[in-house]
Amino acid sequence: MSSDRFNRRLFLLGGLACALPWRMAHAAERLHIGGSRGTIEFAIGDSKIFRTTGGFKSWDGKVSVDDADVSKSNVEVVVHTTSIQMLDLQQTNMLKDVDFFDVQNFPEMTFRSNRIERTGETTLKVEGSITLRGITRPMTLDVSVTDRQPDATAGSRYARFNAHGSIKRSDFGMTKFIDMVGDTVDLAIRTDAWR
Repeated sequence: MSSDRFNRRLFLLGGLACALPWRMAHAAERLHIGGSRGTIEFAIGDSKIFRTTGGFKSWDGKVSVDDADVSKSNVEVVVHTTSIQMLDLQQTNMLKDVDFFDVQNFPEMTFRSNRIERTGETTLKVEGSITLRGITRPMTLDVSVTDRQPDATAGSRYARFNAHGSIKRSDFGMTKFIDMVGDTVDLAIRTDAWR
């Protein structure tokens, strides 16, 4: 091999070696979220007198975070509707029944993002689709990211996410007691995200 060809090959290999760390540093982070380290809570009702609160205990999600191009980030969440928990057992059983979450026929509720944009240094707007009772509707979440730990090891907290959004339960066929309680369901998600 000639000296020129050897030098060219060495130059190319050196350039590749220099480029790899940059690409790895900007690769999308694949993170986990879920009920073991977070909460999904909701409140139903338009007045404080009849406002009812509850949550889901079992849920899992995956988050892909691309800092170089946040529009390439995405999130998917699966909520196990049978894990719903209200203030008392009677309320819990009522919301599991066919007039509400109908958990026997629809044991999962899902959310999948289709657009993410940065709205501030630590805030995002996440637009996606929620599927509940076999019906899919758009939903937007306002998300804040705190306590970021870029050097976190596998299994350790990488960041904390707080998200808020709302849906109309009538959009999903849950109209019982709507005149008395109200239609709007406010959602609050708080979770650690880990590698």
